[in-house]
Amino acid sequence: METPYIGFSNETLSKLPPVKKGDMVFCSNCGNQHPLECGTVNGKEDTTLMFYNCGEESFLGAVAGKCVVLKKADVSGTI
Repeated sequence: METPYIGFSNETLSKLPPVKKGDMVFCSNCGNQHPLECGTVNGKEDTTLMFYNCGEESFLGAVAGKCVVLKKADVSGTI
């Protein structure tokens, strides 16, 4: 079974707008806006990765406090 991955360079992230938990982001899935939610690490909130939910699905919304919604990843693939 392969595992998909994506990545953003520090240079790319430095050019993206900052966001924080609770900020609303545009959803290309439904056209509405949804709030960003933090991921968790060891049961504690972590803002390194933030997501938004649309219906039953979750989507990546931010990496390291930068909005990645509708941004093409610098690298992607499967391992």
